[in-house]
Amino acid sequence: MQIVRSSVQSLKRKFWMAVALTALSLLLMRYLTNGLAGSVIVEFEMAKTTEKAKALMESWGSDGLSRFIRGIYVDFIFIGCYVAALFFGCRYMGHLSGHSIFKNAGYIFSYLALIAGICDILENICMLFTINKQVVAWVVHFAYDMAFVKFSLIFIVLLFMIICLFFWGIDKLGKKR
Repeated sequence: MQIVRSSVQSLKRKFWMAVALTALSLLLMRYLTNGLAGSVIVEFEMAKTTEKAKALMESWGSDGLSRFIRGIYVDFIFIGCYVAALFFGCRYMGHLSGHSIFKNAGYIFSYLALIAGICDILENICMLFTINKQVVAWVVHFAYDMAFVKFSLIFIVLLFMIICLFFWGIDKLGKKR
């Protein structure tokens, strides 16, 4: 029992540390991009066509383009942080739920966070290629596909974590009676 408790405490510590690092990396990104809106990055991730990608890049101007490129490079740090937060969060919330099925599922769902991070890295590489080299239809579309898969996996992982918290809350309320 002591081993399980220390394991849960370790997961808790790693989860909150990763959440804090995620927040710090967001602040760093905001600072280094001079307040470039996150919606600009998401809009480019979801461009899907070369026409839209070209139109977006033209609308930024040279200053906006350099801020966007800096944002992509800082995003690599953010990816590591949010993936760690989701990875440890799934495992911690699974344990926290108090149900063995969620505990075991937390280990499976944690790998979805890793896959989301891989998709995000591939998406960033595609965006850098599109900006620095040339706008190629399959690269722009692949970036879109990776963004779509990434956001879908993040949604699934967050939903799992919320469900675990819900069961934790139900158990806490039941024990008070």
